[in-house]
Amino acid sequence: MDKILTIVIPAYNVEKYIEKCLDSFIAESVLDDIEVLIVNDGSKDSTADKAKKYEIKYPNTFRVIDKENGGHGSTINRGIKEARGKYFKVVDGDDWVNTEEFPDFIETLKKVDSDIVASNYYCIEDKTEKILEKRYSALDTNHYGRTWKFIEAVREPIIKIHSLTVRTSILKENNVEVDEHCFYEDAEYILYPIPYCTNVYYDNHFIYMYRLGRNGQSVDIKSMQKRRGEHEKVLNSLFAFSQKNSDIDVYKKRYIDTGIALSAQNQFQIYLSMGNKNGIKQEMIDFDKKMKENYPGVYNAVTKKSIWALRKSDYKIFGLGSLIYRILK
Repeated sequence: MDKILTIVIPAYNVEKYIEKCLDSFIAESVLDDIEVLIVNDGSKDSTADKAKKYEIKYPNTFRVIDKENGGHGSTINRGIKEARGKYFKVVDGDDWVNTEEFPDFIETLKKVDSDIVASNYYCIEDKTEKILEKRYSALDTNHYGRTWKFIEAVREPIIKIHSLTVRTSILKENNVEVDEHCFYEDAEYILYPIPYCTNVYYDNHFIYMYRLGRNGQSVDIKSMQKRRGEHEKVLNSLFAFSQKNSDIDVYKKRYIDTGIALSAQNQFQIYLSMGNKNGIKQEMIDFDKKMKENYPGVYNAVTKKSIWALRKSDYKIFGLGSLIYRILK
């Protein structure tokens, strides 16, 4: 490994944003320590042309990889194959990093030798680029600046893709791959390495700038309704993953099931947002009963009180819950 960090930029038709993203990595002190792989996923706009200007100007840092369209997951899979850094991080082409704190983050990566490094991030409003929210990788401030095993990590929030930096060799040597040609595979990416990791370092820098509010964004509820089949596909992959790793360390298993439960809660959100049309209520009931019977660890890891209220009512309050959801949203 001749770089400290590989950053993979999934890039599909992000000509409006890609320059801001790539500019954010340009700090003289880190250019030799990082490689930025812009994986152009068959863009039909000027995304690749704009990215190639950075490759020409900083050939030791930026590299454009052109490929046929295969979805967000395919860009991550390709990035893993191409990566040469000790650590690996994904930054979407419409997001960026906090240039001010990024050099200190690289220095941290040079010093630590943990399997995962979890950092803080900002949620940014799309149009104004104002900070909407600060999201912390650790709720217990005593966990920052130290490496912990999963007996402690399971007490902290699941490490989202925006927080996650993972040792590249873990991804490569264990052939970690996520689903392609679909959305929501980031839920796989943050969990699939866990069986092979032994520890987590919590870093108190705010590194990732996560843009929210774009039309058609995968987290937009209308997009989730439209793509609920893709969401179910990823959930089924995650359920199979949980079953496959049923015998791993109890704390890792709890961490994985808690992470999958977050996706299950999003599935409930989709059902509630659609109301009782085309048999949605029965679909939700079947989904939940299947989860209880086959994946009890995930079933019990659900934390939303509204879902437990549905369960305790034998799903009789689905209509009310759906109405309240749509009013609040």
